[in-house]
Amino acid sequence: MRLKCILSLYAFLLFWGTIGVFVFPSLLIYFLSYPFTKYPQDIFQALSAVIYRIFFRLLGVVKLEFKLQELQEEGAIYIATHQSSLDYPILGSFIKRYLTVTNLNFTRIPFASFVGKLIGARALNKNSLGEIALMYKELEDILAENRNIIIFPEGTRGDGSKLGKFRKGAFRLSFNTGKPIVPIIIDGTAKLLAKGDYCFKSSDKTVVKVEMLDPLYPQDFLNEFQMMQKASELMAYQQ
Repeated sequence: MRLKCILSLYAFLLFWGTIGVFVFPSLLIYFLSYPFTKYPQDIFQALSAVIYRIFFRLLGVVKLEFKLQELQEEGAIYIATHQSSLDYPILGSFIKRYLTVTNLNFTRIPFASFVGKLIGARALNKNSLGEIALMYKELEDILAENRNIIIFPEGTRGDGSKLGKFRKGAFRLSFNTGKPIVPIIIDGTAKLLAKGDYCFKSSDKTVVKVEMLDPLYPQDFLNEFQMMQKASELMAYQQ
């Protein structure tokens, strides 16, 4: 147990240390490009993707096995299974020009809030209908610009044994905007760092499989509920 907790501390320091090394040159590039581009955070996200890849390579206990589509959709809603906080950097390592919604409230720390926005994360207060409405409008605007959204339709982390019940937000967004849903299965992260755990569950190298399924288009379904059921069936079967 002690070794696993030391490994967790190492992972924490490695992740934030790696970000710390890159954050200041990234911010410099961000501010230099700010007057010339509508989305200067794209550069920050691209550099963050490099950080995530370095992190997993140096961590040593994760072996990522990717099975992605050759041509990734632009202006799409990427939905993923959710087993661990490790899922965020995994997705950020290969999805570009995105915004993701998280339940983690980092807005009270000014610098963390600023960096979080640059990375493409938005903290959502599920108890505020006003915040939900504003967030939904921002997501629609992002998709209209042919940019991407990352959503965990289960709404919370699972233990990897079965798929949780999907929430309808991503599918309603797809029907309202005409944009496709792209299902992604991340399987194995719960074996390393599960919900509620602060220490890694294993110090052995663990295979984490990441598979991107074919896109689902809203015009192929009668309504958002049928689309949600199809996505749930596909992702549960593949697991």
